[in-house]
Amino acid sequence: MHIPEYSVSLLIWIIPICIMVFFLMKRRLIVPEKTYAMIITIGVFSIIGGILDLFLGRYFFVFPDPHAVIGFRPGNIPIEEFVFYITGLWFILIFYIFCDEWFLKKYNPPDEKYARIRSKINRLLFLHYPTCLWALFALLVGFICKRIVNPEGEFIPGYFFFLVIVIFLPMLFFYRVTKLFVNWRAFQFVLLVTVLISIIWEVTLALPRGYWGYQKGAMLGLFIDVWHGLPVEAVFVWVSGTIIIVCYEFVKIYFFTKAPPSK
Repeated sequence: MHIPEYSVSLLIWIIPICIMVFFLMKRRLIVPEKTYAMIITIGVFSIIGGILDLFLGRYFFVFPDPHAVIGFRPGNIPIEEFVFYITGLWFILIFYIFCDEWFLKKYNPPDEKYARIRSKINRLLFLHYPTCLWALFALLVGFICKRIVNPEGEFIPGYFFFLVIVIFLPMLFFYRVTKLFVNWRAFQFVLLVTVLISIIWEVTLALPRGYWGYQKGAMLGLFIDVWHGLPVEAVFVWVSGTIIIVCYEFVKIYFFTKAPPSK
C-alpha cells in the first residue's frame, strides 16, 4: 500500500495545533476579542499564503518524489505544500497564544493595557522608518550575495527577496503600536522551537526523501552541504513566519480599542 510520506508528516504541525486549541478552549483562556483576532489573522494569512504559493512556489521549489504526495497538484504544486505553510503559520500563532495566555503568562501585557491605548492615540497605523531602512539594507546585502556567490540562474535571489518583503512590510506599519504589546519572551520561545522542528524535519526527512527541494538559481547561494544542501532561506522562512504574531497583536489591539470601555 502506497503511503504518501509528505502528507503523513504534516501531522507534525496538525497534532500540536489540535492539542493547544483544545487546551485553550477547555480552560477558556482567551476572551472574544482575542478569538476574533486569532481567526481573522489565521484566515488572512492562509489566503495570502495559498495565493503566493500558487503563483510563486514553482519558481522557488522542486518536488522530486511524486510518490511522497497524494497527487493533487493545483498550479503544479502539491496540495501538501499549501497545507505545510498554512499549518506551519497556524502552529506559530497557536503556540504563541498558548505561551502568551498560559505557559509564559507572567510576561503577557494585561488586557487593561490594550484598552488604555484608546485614550492615548486616535489611529493605529504609523510608519516605522527604521524598518524601511533595515529592509532596504537586507535586500541590498541579499542582492550582492547573490551576484557574488550564486550568479547563475535568476538575477536576484527571489526567495530571499520574497521573505524580506513578507516580514518587513507589516512591520513597517504595525511595529510602532504592537512593540509594547507583544509578549517577546513567548515570541522568542516560539521562534526557537519552530526553527528547531522545521530544520530537524527538513534535513532528516524532506530533503533526503524528496518531499521537496529548492530551485538553486533563485537562492542566495549559501547552502549547508552537510544538511543535504539546505539553503539559509529555509531557516529564514520561519523567522519571517513569526510576523503572524505581530499581525495578530495588531488586530487584537484593534478589537480592544473598538470594544466598549469596561465599567
